[in-house]
Amino acid sequence: MQKDFIRKHLALFTIVFHLFFLPIHHLEAAPWASPDDILVRHDLQILSDSGILDIPLNTWPIAWGDVAFNLDVENISEISPEVLLSLQRIRKKVIEEQIGGISANAEIKVAKNPDQIMTFFDPVNTKKLVASGSSYMSNNLAMNLKFEKTETYELLDESYISFARGNYSITLGSKKNWWGPGWMGSTVLSTSARPIRGLSIERNFSDPFKNGFLSFLGSWDFAFILGDIKNKGLTPQRRFTALRLGMRPMDNLEVGFSKSAMICDKNNGCGFSKLIDGVLGSGDAYDLNTLDYRLSGKFNEIPYATYGQISGTSINKSVGIFGLETWGSFPDRKNFESYRVFTEFSSTTCGIFSGQSKYGCAYQNEEYPSAYHYNGSNIAHSLDGDSLALSLGGMLIINGSELYKSTLAIGRMNRGSQPGYLLTKNETDFLNFNMSYQFDLFWYEMPLGSFDVGLGFDIYKDKKSGSSDKEPRVYMAWTNAIDLSGNQNRDFSDYIDLIEVDSEMSVLAEEIVEDKQIINFVSFNERELKSIINIINDTALERGDTNFADYSSDLQSTNDIIDQISKSSNDLSLSDYLASVDQAISERN
Repeated sequence: MQKDFIRKHLALFTIVFHLFFLPIHHLEAAPWASPDDILVRHDLQILSDSGILDIPLNTWPIAWGDVAFNLDVENISEISPEVLLSLQRIRKKVIEEQIGGISANAEIKVAKNPDQIMTFFDPVNTKKLVASGSSYMSNNLAMNLKFEKTETYELLDESYISFARGNYSITLGSKKNWWGPGWMGSTVLSTSARPIRGLSIERNFSDPFKNGFLSFLGSWDFAFILGDIKNKGLTPQRRFTALRLGMRPMDNLEVGFSKSAMICDKNNGCGFSKLIDGVLGSGDAYDLNTLDYRLSGKFNEIPYATYGQISGTSINKSVGIFGLETWGSFPDRKNFESYRVFTEFSSTTCGIFSGQSKYGCAYQNEEYPSAYHYNGSNIAHSLDGDSLALSLGGMLIINGSELYKSTLAIGRMNRGSQPGYLLTKNETDFLNFNMSYQFDLFWYEMPLGSFDVGLGFDIYKDKKSGSSDKEPRVYMAWTNAIDLSGNQNRDFSDYIDLIEVDSEMSVLAEEIVEDKQIINFVSFNERELKSIINIINDTALERGDTNFADYSSDLQSTNDIIDQISKSSNDLSLSDYLASVDQAISERN
């Protein structure tokens, strides 16, 4: 019996042993960034708003090759510390994504009173989950096989095979998608429901049109999904299609257009003509037209962005999201690197423009009741139809990759007490709060995985019956991955803008993380800086070199001093002089 037990669990023990105790590179081979990593989104958005990255960022997943190709750093010395740290984290991600071959990963989630409201912050929405997977990636091929087991089901979600052909990728299977600028939800497609299985096509690089007439659109991306929707007990299996076009006509403006439709029952005349009807629009299909935007700027040197998203079968039957966010750094705090806070208003009740609420029309119609439901969840906004919410949220990044994050949402669900909506049967007031700490754990130099530990609570009050519920929440999520091959299958070094800043950026970013005093270097006393330069000058003269002989000690500007140093050094490395300075200082002491 003991031998049978060992034989039965040997594979599981081997995986766990490798993930916990062997040297690991924390990566998961995939050609894109997934819409469940808020730190990556925060960093990409900072780079975009600072002018370093010019690609659409509201169509997830986002191809890593597009990120690498479009990083544009003209003068790294002018970059603020928080932007430099974001650049370093993204650069590290890009370098990791060059490593293809085979990798394995594992995931564990546990929660008491799991969250029903899914957001980009990826809260734990199940009591228990254990998942493991294996992925393979080469230059033009990516595959992933993931197995999930919870207390109620076993799934192969996020399993796929993807081919890159020219500037497009074709994927068969399922992967997470998030279309829109919102943090708390999307009115067209989000991670609220399980990922839809089917066919998807995405543009790999968001290069602008070369045609002069269309070049004003700027960088643009494209995504298309065709899959099946299952909803046991409510509707037959249906075919779903969605198409999205995102573009950046201005440096501070991104605009997106989406069209999604429930085109037919799968077993009742679901041919190519129905697909065309879904794309072009037809009275025989339930289709949503979506427009979203994100506009960034500065007010009194404070960065900000406004964003919005509108979806509906018509203007009078539209739902929407509107938000405002800001971000920045704490220059006087040693460990606090950057932050982002936002407020977001959402209404999933038809009539957001007319001012007259039309209950029961959001995400469904008479021919397609519960049209946007997929296995018990809305594939767009997690609050489902006829809901109203005001949300606050934010994140704080410290020590490179440690993350504090929190969200608060208050509002009303199912305002019309419609039986077709999922979260509540009656009109219900709610309050949802979450706060968590995300970090990577190490044992000496050995990574033990990424942890997300949090708590929260929900308060519900049924407006019809008067009953109320209070549900405190505690959860933990753990993920880890191991690279089983370590081969570089994709070469991003062809993208000159990334490599040109490589050495200088690495040194500066590491010094900022390890010693925050470099941030205050420009505020050194001028006399102290001149003393240091004089030592360099004396050392150079003792060595018979006159490169620094033209240094003028009456310079009053630190920047002028640094500029003159840069111009004076020709054949000899500045590090040679600094080494001599260190020796000279040691001898004086």
